[in-house]
Amino acid sequence: MRRAQGFTLLELLISVALLAVVVVYLMQTFTVHHKTYTVVDQTTEVQQSLRAISEILERDLRHAGMMVPEQGAVCGVDLTNGADTLFVSDAFAVDPDMDTAANYGASVGAATVGGGTTVLNLGSLDVEGATPPRYAYDTDGNGVNDSDFQVGAGVIVTDPGDGAGGAACGFVTGVNAGSINVNMVSANAVGGVGASLVAIPAHAYQITPPADPNPFRLLRNGTVLTEGAEDLQVAYYFDDDGDGDPTTPPPGEYLGDGTAADYTNNSGLDESTLREVRVNMVVRTRVSDPETTQGQFQVTENRTAPGGVDGFRRRVHTATVRPRNVNR
Repeated sequence: MRRAQGFTLLELLISVALLAVVVVYLMQTFTVHHKTYTVVDQTTEVQQSLRAISEILERDLRHAGMMVPEQGAVCGVDLTNGADTLFVSDAFAVDPDMDTAANYGASVGAATVGGGTTVLNLGSLDVEGATPPRYAYDTDGNGVNDSDFQVGAGVIVTDPGDGAGGAACGFVTGVNAGSINVNMVSANAVGGVGASLVAIPAHAYQITPPADPNPFRLLRNGTVLTEGAEDLQVAYYFDDDGDGDPTTPPPGEYLGDGTAADYTNNSGLDESTLREVRVNMVVRTRVSDPETTQGQFQVTENRTAPGGVDGFRRRVHTATVRPRNVNR
């Protein structure tokens, strides 16, 4: 009589133990590979976002000052404890075939414009030789000087006759027939007795702080460019001595860089001597990695970075742009 063939209990136990070792090894390998994939995927996403954002922002800066008063090319709010805000004159609002440097800039019905909420009454529309006639600030053809100013976008106010008078800037909050509602966020006032102020449409770049469930966001004219944008810092090079070198006397020609004075747009600053704008952007991954010892906040320009490690991986992009249309 033949004996039945099979495995002994000891053989089964050994087989199960070996299988358990293999499964544990495979799971650990899968976990490591999945985590690596997640890190690479999020880092790649951040780098692609930075590349796309920089192309848009650098293009706007290169065209800043096109057919507008030079001191109205760029404006901003410089902070040392938060993200900066940048305003760049909107070259897309200009029609080179009909607008001219002499008339582009809607006159403002006020001698002085300062900070806070206000209404800018726009006048002196330039009726150009189109058929039908086109107004300089009427891109939608409705005969009202409102369409070049968009809600959520920016406005720069300056006096073309006063190069050292500085500029003020803010956000457009409402558009009316012949006027715009604005929130002027720069602290200084421009104009005064005898001033002839003009309002210039501008692209507005700002970082919005996180509010559950939304993370940090970078906005352009009120539209989200990317999420996870944590910081925007801007430095401005004003060539006061005309030598084209920010490292030689007089000192402090690169405002907002953490070494020289901050950029405040105060009267006495001749913004027509602007030569370069340096922008630093910090974008972080969507989620943090609790197992990493990285994730320190990045220090850029004149902002004081908070301490600690939060597990977010960050990438910093720096771009230095020379506006083509200022002092050319």
